[in-house]
Amino acid sequence: MRETVLLINFEDQKQLRELKMILFTLKIRMKKVEKEDYLQQIGYLAGIKEMEGIEAVYGEELEKEMMVFAGISNQRLDQILLMMRKNGVKRVDYKAILTETNKTWTVPRLYEEISKEHEQMRRV
Repeated sequence: MRETVLLINFEDQKQLRELKMILFTLKIRMKKVEKEDYLQQIGYLAGIKEMEGIEAVYGEELEKEMMVFAGISNQRLDQILLMMRKNGVKRVDYKAILTETNKTWTVPRLYEEISKEHEQMRRV
């Protein structure tokens, strides 16, 4: 699978431009996921060829931005995050790595799981 970063619910154009430049520099594919595609499986959105899309429309926006890293090694992930910090890109709290488990989830399902984890971490 080609290295891909899914950007979900990114409305800040400056933040989007900065992320595009970082990913372009690193030669990593970027895909901005529109809310119409929120019911697609994450793996399909990331470009897993065996996965098929569905015809569905999801009109509700999420509260926060979410990034999903697909086919990206830990070293490359560290590189992306370091460049984001160095370039002053606005912090993105909701981040996930594509896994065997979550590749069949939809955007709202993944968002809900990350939201729960985020809340548990804040309580500790």
